[in-house]
Amino acid sequence: MNQVDIIRQMADAVSERGIRTYLERLVGPRDPFAGYARMEAAADAIAEILSSFGLQFVEDRFRCEGRWYRNLIAAHPGSARNERVLIVAHYDTVPDSPGADDNASGVAGLLAVAGAMVHHRFIHDLVFVAFPLEEYGNPGSLYYVEQAKAAGVQITGVFDLEMIGYTGPIQTVPPGIQAPTVGDFIGVVGNRRSEELIALFKEASALVAPSLPVQGLAVEGNGENLPLVRQSDHAPFWDAGYPAVMITDTAFLRNPHYHLPTDTIDTLNLPFLRQVAATTAASAAVLAGFA
Repeated sequence: MNQVDIIRQMADAVSERGIRTYLERLVGPRDPFAGYARMEAAADAIAEILSSFGLQFVEDRFRCEGRWYRNLIAAHPGSARNERVLIVAHYDTVPDSPGADDNASGVAGLLAVAGAMVHHRFIHDLVFVAFPLEEYGNPGSLYYVEQAKAAGVQITGVFDLEMIGYTGPIQTVPPGIQAPTVGDFIGVVGNRRSEELIALFKEASALVAPSLPVQGLAVEGNGENLPLVRQSDHAPFWDAGYPAVMITDTAFLRNPHYHLPTDTIDTLNLPFLRQVAATTAASAAVLAGFA
């Protein structure tokens, strides 16, 4: 079997049924205040699923404003063990929202990708990370990045799954950005350092999900002149000099349920979500390199 066939086989292992199962375990209030217990229950579910894949799983606890939180980290060691390819997503919500798209969709995608990739061997380490507190300034990803920099960790690329399950007839476009006016595409947002990841995602989509519309955007610097593009866990990686992309359905520029009680599973486009997750798996596989 050649590499293209292996990539297609792996992408096909990302199933819509599996994604729905993960969503059903995650969706519900998961904010760190009134929903703290539900957020911790979601963390337990994520930990259980990642561990069930046979990945090397650890919980990295950090303290924020008097409370303990958990980065959930699962590694699939590569043959070289000198660089990491990361797939990340956040599992918290804002208060009073069940957070199906924001961001159970991203976590479900991460879990589906992990389950599909664990059966293959790669040159570089694959690391799957679920962060808490993205909605409150990214302290989880900031903590991870600070530790990685201090340890001299080499990160080849980061795929941040940030709301990947909603499509709709309307797409708002910020001034100065060219994009379709129909919200049926997935956005891949990087900085100049991350342009190769944008191109890689587009190429992977053409291979494993050719009907998935992909719109790439490369911003200058670390997105300081367009704060909208910094609103997720990829931003600390940019600031630390690591290549990273935010894979997004564009959030409130498209989804009328954003941060509301109506952000429920029945509003999601699961075939679209599956295509995004399959393309992420294919992209990460190419970047990590088959052993």
